[in-house]
Amino acid sequence: MAEKDYYKVLGVSPSATQEEIHRVYRRLAKKYHPDRNKGSKAAEEKFKEISEAHGVLGNDKKRRQYDQFREAGMKGGFSGFEDLFSRGQGGQGERAAGVEDVWGMSDLFSSIFGGGPGVDTEFRMRQRGRDVHSRLSISFERAAKGGKASVRIPRQQQCKRCGGSGSAPGTTAEICPQCGGKGRVASGLGGFSVTRTCPQCFGRGKIVQKPCAACRGSGMMEQMVDVDVAIPAGIEDGQKLRLAGMGEPGAGGAPGGDLILEVQVGAHPIFTRKGLDVYSTVTIDMVRAALGTTADVETMNGTVSVNVPPGTQPGQKLRLKGRGLKGADGREGDHFVEVQVAIPRDLTQRQKELLKEFGRTAAAADSTRA
Repeated sequence: MAEKDYYKVLGVSPSATQEEIHRVYRRLAKKYHPDRNKGSKAAEEKFKEISEAHGVLGNDKKRRQYDQFREAGMKGGFSGFEDLFSRGQGGQGERAAGVEDVWGMSDLFSSIFGGGPGVDTEFRMRQRGRDVHSRLSISFERAAKGGKASVRIPRQQQCKRCGGSGSAPGTTAEICPQCGGKGRVASGLGGFSVTRTCPQCFGRGKIVQKPCAACRGSGMMEQMVDVDVAIPAGIEDGQKLRLAGMGEPGAGGAPGGDLILEVQVGAHPIFTRKGLDVYSTVTIDMVRAALGTTADVETMNGTVSVNVPPGTQPGQKLRLKGRGLKGADGREGDHFVEVQVAIPRDLTQRQKELLKEFGRTAAAADSTRA
């Protein structure tokens, strides 16, 4: 086992992505599976070999540790597991180095075999479920004030037709002949007794003879489920919410993955926002802009009366402190009102004369100040 190059076993490059490794493994497992090659010892050994390689390379942590071990071996550091352990046999006056002392390789053995030297242990195929990514659309008001929302997502659930057994209704699975129904097989390696998941039944202990038509023997099938989501106040468009354990179920009793939702906040007919600050506009005529006035402004918490100072210019912003959104952490934003000045289109003759008179007096006042 120590001399095997798992990358060559699967026929992938050391730089292969996890997606490539999983894809190649599925193809090879299907090709060499004992059910497809009944009576073929060569196929059975090949299936065990690729399952062993995938068990290491298909796990990020185990793969990093294996790469460390492999690189050291390629550089002549040691020829295999035996060499690794022989370095730990100290002579007189030497401390007998454990696996922990040699390149930190104890993690490799504990993660792959479940323990260290001389330990009869169990290799459990417990794999955390995959994360599920989806989108959640909510209204502007829901994002501003928080609350609850619901999202429908596809998720692997126990097959309702077979109850998760994988067998067609009215039939039962048979005890796996390779592991005797234990789901695990043991093999010796030097001074080790290594227990690993049975490659024929994948740890289930049973083999489905007549697969359920609904789930094709997997015991699981994709179903649409509704998930309730708590929306924190002040959440912004594009932010993500993570719901722990609400993704795909884990294998062998491992924890489920997470549900990761990208929030999409709908537009509002009146308001826009930036962070916790809210923006809107108010329109007044040019006379009130010049003389000053009050204006009613809609905010997220109702209508308020705002003082517009004399001489307010088009585009000028008035700040309403603390009238914006309130975040989940208690912070408060402001509401900014942009003043738009309406210019009259159809003036009466009298209005034109008055504006001309205003223009003359304004020009005279400017020249006097100059």
